[in-house]
Amino acid sequence: MIDQYLSKYALLPGGCPELTDRWQHVLVIPCFDEPADFLANLEVVHGETSLLVVLVMNRPALSKPDINRPLKDYLARWATQSLEPGYQLHTSPRSLTVLSIDLERLEGTTPANQGVGRARRVGCDVALALIARGTIASQWIYSGDADASWPSGFFRQCWPETASAISLPFTHHLLKNDPTSAATLLYELKLHHYVLHLAALGSPYAFHALGSSFAMSAVGYAAVRGVPLRSAGEDFYLLNKLAKVGVIHRATGPGVSITSRRSTRVPFGTGPAVATLLESTDLSRAPLFYDARCFNMLGIVLQLFGRWINYPNTDTEADLRRELEPTVASGVLNLLKQWRYKKAITHIHNAAQTPALRSHHTHIWLDGFKLLKLIHVVRDGHYPNITFFDSVDRPGQWPIELHTGEPEQMRHAIYQHLGWRP
Repeated sequence: MIDQYLSKYALLPGGCPELTDRWQHVLVIPCFDEPADFLANLEVVHGETSLLVVLVMNRPALSKPDINRPLKDYLARWATQSLEPGYQLHTSPRSLTVLSIDLERLEGTTPANQGVGRARRVGCDVALALIARGTIASQWIYSGDADASWPSGFFRQCWPETASAISLPFTHHLLKNDPTSAATLLYELKLHHYVLHLAALGSPYAFHALGSSFAMSAVGYAAVRGVPLRSAGEDFYLLNKLAKVGVIHRATGPGVSITSRRSTRVPFGTGPAVATLLESTDLSRAPLFYDARCFNMLGIVLQLFGRWINYPNTDTEADLRRELEPTVASGVLNLLKQWRYKKAITHIHNAAQTPALRSHHTHIWLDGFKLLKLIHVVRDGHYPNITFFDSVDRPGQWPIELHTGEPEQMRHAIYQHLGWRP
């Protein structure tokens, strides 16, 4: 499968260079307009680790021509070996090795609609090719960002062989009396709120999807044909696909530390969300969190599907109108019809012979993307987003008991629940 992917689908501009050395682990980091501080941190913490950092520098068309120059100048101070055009191998004084890929030199400016997705794709495809050659011993491709710090010894951990990907613990580094940190904390709580609700429903899509903190098996990555070429959200869509070919293992213990910052590098995600929050006069009253009634709807739909796939002749529309409020049922039904849900139910019933297998096929069809779309159709038409204060004050808004309404203490309680040790 890996050889097939590399021969038919991989993006290896200029060809993947031959490297004479060998490493145990590989970490891919896309870079656009990033300061070089993260390299100094990687050098100090992981200089003694058998780690190859694949660093992909890209530049969107409307950005400044020399925007990645500070990063290139920093790497030029290390011992540098030029490989094929656009590829260089750099070794720091502390023995950290970086394979830099100048995507602009290889392909020109990156299309605006592909952005970070294309950069991460090229980096992961190069990593996969190096794994296939035996240049990298581990079968895991780690995905990171320039604003993320990885703890010492982290890459020596072992992961389940049955997993297609690992969703890693993370924490946003906070500064006291800093508005950006306060906004980032609220956004992180929103991410936890969503995942915890999906976990309470027993969904296999109950995992965090951050490009800065996950890993993929080489076989799983090849099976889903690589990183989607998107300007944002490539991590969500990639993990959504990986969840269909294996289990997304939700790791516990120590994890990645992410810098709190506003950013406009991508059209949506943590950075832009933080920037939007900072425009609010009162962060705690910004409508950020999904109303728990959206998840209640989702739980009902999932239960109904569990019945329909075993009894496909059921009057599905009557079930929906009986279990949901009439106007909510109409909105949900319209979306399901767009997806031709009755055809899917019939196919799942006929394709699988046991309830367990039918349930598995249902999760593949009713995937993380569709779950989010269902939530959004109900949010937009019936249950609008609520504020942080509302999420704390209204009963049932959080699916776990937190015993506090103070954001940092809430985050600490969530980490304990998840088994994270930031």
